[in-house]
Amino acid sequence: MQTIQFSRAITIGIAFSSAAALSIFLSTSVSPVLSKTVDSIGMGNDEKEFIFSGKCDNGQTYRLLSYEKVIKGQTFSQYDYEGPAGKGTVKTSASPRTMSVRVCRQMAEIIDDH
Repeated sequence: MQTIQFSRAITIGIAFSSAAALSIFLSTSVSPVLSKTVDSIGMGNDEKEFIFSGKCDNGQTYRLLSYEKVIKGQTFSQYDYEGPAGKGTVKTSASPRTMSVRVCRQMAEIIDDH
């Protein structure tokens, strides 16, 4: 019986050691995703379009598409909006938070500021 218990202990010990070694190896190996630099992945502040959506205080939903449009060589910020205030497009430099408040007001006047 002692031989069986001893061999079972050796088997369990080898299995535990192998699992520990494998987890250490995998945690220290360099992942192909992590080895890329931020520049090669293409992350940064170069995005041109953003979609914002949510619920207004009154429970209705809104959606904003923020983008930049070049008109006669000049770049303007624009929003396509849809919500309690209606649906449309506006040229404004207002922040998305400000626009979401405006779009959530049912009788809001949303006008261009350019």
